[in-house]
Amino acid sequence: MRRLISIVWLCCACAFLFLIAARAARAVPVFANGQGVSCEECHTTFPGMTPYGMMVMMTNFQTLNRHLQDQALPFAVRAYVTSYLANKDRPGALMVSDLSLLGGGFLGRNFTWYLEQHAIDSGQIGQTEQMWLSWNGLFHGTNSLQLGKFHTPFPFMPAHAWTLGSYLLATQQTGQNVFNPNEARWGMAFSGMSNEFMYNLSYLTGSGATGDALDYNQTMNPRTLDANVSYGGMSEPWSIGIVGMRGFAPLHDALGAFAGTDPFTREGLYYGYQTPQWHFQTMFYHGFDAQPTLSERDVPLNGFMLEVERDIGWRNHVLLRYDVASSDTLNRQYVLDLSHNLQPNMALIGELLVGPNAAPQIGLQLAFAGPYEPGKRFLFSEPAGVTVEPIVPRVAAASPLAPAASANAGAGLVAQNGCTGCHGANFQGGIGPALFGIEHRLTPQGIAFAILHPHPPMPNFGFTAAQVADIAAYLSSLDGGAAGAGPTISLSPQNPATTATLTVRFPGTIPALVTAAAIMHMGIETHQYAVTLRPTSDPHVLSGVLRFNMAGPWVVEVRYGSTVIDKPIEVGGGS
Repeated sequence: MRRLISIVWLCCACAFLFLIAARAARAVPVFANGQGVSCEECHTTFPGMTPYGMMVMMTNFQTLNRHLQDQALPFAVRAYVTSYLANKDRPGALMVSDLSLLGGGFLGRNFTWYLEQHAIDSGQIGQTEQMWLSWNGLFHGTNSLQLGKFHTPFPFMPAHAWTLGSYLLATQQTGQNVFNPNEARWGMAFSGMSNEFMYNLSYLTGSGATGDALDYNQTMNPRTLDANVSYGGMSEPWSIGIVGMRGFAPLHDALGAFAGTDPFTREGLYYGYQTPQWHFQTMFYHGFDAQPTLSERDVPLNGFMLEVERDIGWRNHVLLRYDVASSDTLNRQYVLDLSHNLQPNMALIGELLVGPNAAPQIGLQLAFAGPYEPGKRFLFSEPAGVTVEPIVPRVAAASPLAPAASANAGAGLVAQNGCTGCHGANFQGGIGPALFGIEHRLTPQGIAFAILHPHPPMPNFGFTAAQVADIAAYLSSLDGGAAGAGPTISLSPQNPATTATLTVRFPGTIPALVTAAAIMHMGIETHQYAVTLRPTSDPHVLSGVLRFNMAGPWVVEVRYGSTVIDKPIEVGGGS
């Protein structure tokens, strides 16, 4: 009877939240709403991450469009309703396992912030999960200095698992040493990204409430130095990562008095492979505690996990994981999860967890985040408050510059905003790239896209469409302007999810050597792969196939002779 009541309550909760989210947009708070894109650009089944989403998160959101984010409602709500069916080892349960306020955004040009405040956590009154401020763009790159409470840096970020069960290797504790990489902790971190490399060095302390913020008292909280380096996972489908930790955990006697410290180490080796359909990852984790309790010494810790996830279509994901961890105790489990995204911001997850000497455990969870409406963004401004406006497509259809564009007006805007400070005298290049002769490298639409969607450290000036046209006209006139008609570049579909057909049509004879590449900008870095162009039955047309390994903003680059043409596109999820 108790099991039947749990199932009935879960079905009622599912129906209620489904009615609330029936008009949900293709976005999940907070940053997807700000950027006006689908949540599926950053998430598989949230909070599970795509490679693009992992890059955005690891760079502390600094690669997002600040101008768009500043317009957005900076807060949202997340709720998980979880039910476990009764078995011989435990009674059934139905609870609101998570009810949280999420917030985030930019503070000026170089700072981002994030807040994740639980109202309810695991059925109990919650505490602050994350609360941090990040100083970005250090050393003219994507480097950042982060201060506050954030997820423990780790090669695969176990806190972003979408399964109901946690990773054993990330939650295993030894004696009185409560440090584990599954929890968010107070501390400071230096992190960055260069091409395929991501790196992080952090100093961490406790995981308690805000009253313990940055409390490095050795008698109360562990103190840990955490270093991570990974390569791949952006333009490459595979990634490899290593982590090393050195820490000191407090020991207490039976009366709770401080009795010493436990020096400990943790090391791990990670490998992952991710495509739009498959995600494979495995990790070996090892550690050593010199004195985890007053009576134990020299205790090793070992962990291993092997996980395979498959997107089986129709917004369904299936995941299978083997997980084992041992220190002063031994734990082992097999996990099978099935997720169905009722909406991109609402998922229903079922899990079967099996372990030795325990009855199989079946769990169900409904996860929801909002608010949203189809094709709209929730904005906030003073004194209007919260407003809802249609999403403007990020990439407009290709069209020539407006006849009314004024190069003279553009020259004034360029001078007023100090563009030569970064792009050099006479626009020959400096911190920023050379702009002299840019019309031979970019189409007018490409120039406009670069101004409207800048890559750090270039700021978003918030120019209007008319101002952008004026600036593009001025920059295109610096060396006398473009000469001759170029080819027409088109894609089918125009907003692809994973693949697209590229067509390059020349007005006359096809040049002797024409190459193409697909490029994604990651902050100030770029990742690209070559696209093979082949002749068609039309003597003026070349064609090739584009395959994208992650969603987000891409550029298709076509080169012939000394000419380079860029076509910006949005991949995955639609707009």
